[in-house]
Amino acid sequence: MNNKKRKEILFKIYSENFKFIKDNSSLKDNFDKGFGCFCPICLNYFVKEDLEAKVNPLTLEHNPPQSLGGKSSILTCKKCNSDAGHKIDNEILTALLEIDALHFKPNSEIKTQFYNESTDGKGVNAKIKIEEDGKFLINIDTKNNNPKIHKKFFDSEVQEYNSPLFINDISKSGWSKKLNFTFDKPNKTNERLASISLLKIAYLMAFEKLGHLYIFNKNTEIIREQIKHPEKEIIKNPFWITYQFPDNLLGVNIITKPRELRSILVIFNLKTKSDSYKISICLPGFSEGDEKIYENIKDILCQGNGFQNIEVNNYINSEYNIKDIEKTFRLVQFWESFVEKQ
Repeated sequence: MNNKKRKEILFKIYSENFKFIKDNSSLKDNFDKGFGCFCPICLNYFVKEDLEAKVNPLTLEHNPPQSLGGKSSILTCKKCNSDAGHKIDNEILTALLEIDALHFKPNSEIKTQFYNESTDGKGVNAKIKIEEDGKFLINIDTKNNNPKIHKKFFDSEVQEYNSPLFINDISKSGWSKKLNFTFDKPNKTNERLASISLLKIAYLMAFEKLGHLYIFNKNTEIIREQIKHPEKEIIKNPFWITYQFPDNLLGVNIITKPRELRSILVIFNLKTKSDSYKISICLPGFSEGDEKIYENIKDILCQGNGFQNIEVNNYINSEYNIKDIEKTFRLVQFWESFVEKQ
């Protein structure tokens, strides 16, 4: 399916979702714009002509980022898509690639500098690549290094003799060359921006599943503000949970107990060439007071041993489908009749 067709299908799904909400709420009498939908980040309204507009059209949003296994599952405006991509999306990729490299996982690589006594504190630019079978490949490019430092570094190698009388592997006997060095660990990640990228992924996954019903929730305003202004510390407390939830909860769920942690729980995998990382992010629910979820995470899960029995309901994953227009308000009804009474 080409991108144009994909955009049209997504536009129809989310526009019908909004139309049903509008036609069955107070918006019916005071919202007179044409058939369309909202960008979930800036909340600007777009009609079908905006799919191909020359200025700030609706665009396919890969969520999670395509580099981490995401697919084009929703629409955001070009400005929000570009701003987030430039400011925060690359940060989570950088962070996970650094984790891969620091643990020497297969298919990872480290760009670093080598040091030893011969380099006088100056580094030799190098790249370490760990292949699929675990073998290490080291590349030191002469073009990207000071020739004098490069020569001193390689001249510092020493020869060693391994007697066949004292080693188990006879193939390793005889003379060999040895080059000692240390290297810097990769440390380019901005952890704050990487964490906001995770928040954005979770928020857009909630929108993908729940549609406009969720983004019209007043408790989500703080999420959008943090995504739009990643340089500001708008949310000052943790919004992630480090529990290892089972795979059957991948997607959008509800934490029902304890009451203080009641929230929308979004669980997703991010995939690099080396590994897969399961992430769990909390988003505010629909009730008054649910916007305090991040204060409660800090007070409950970041104190003592940080353990708390958590009950998770998967009604959203198993029962809720944005394409089933007639059931659009079922989530709010479920929240009021079941979640709030827990």
